[in-house]
Amino acid sequence: MNSYRLIESAWTLAIVAVLVAIMWALTGCTEVQCIRPIVTLDRPVLPTVTALELEPISAETYRSLRLRDLMLHNMVEERDIIIREIAEVPE
Repeated sequence: MNSYRLIESAWTLAIVAVLVAIMWALTGCTEVQCIRPIVTLDRPVLPTVTALELEPISAETYRSLRLRDLMLHNMVEERDIIIREIAEVPE
């Protein structure tokens, strides 16, 4: 009779352990608060270039400069998008 009580206690303990595991799985962990840094995106003031200053350069050089300028502006836009995704940026 004593061995039956031991088996019964073991089953009870197993059931309680399973119930505790289920309850722990259902409640899960608490959500971690993510602290996002506050960043200001100040764009530099670019110098203006007049047409008179560009006259001495060749058409090929002008196209290269224009392509370089467009690529830099696109890169800055992409950088701003990435920063806005990972940080709080006041408008």
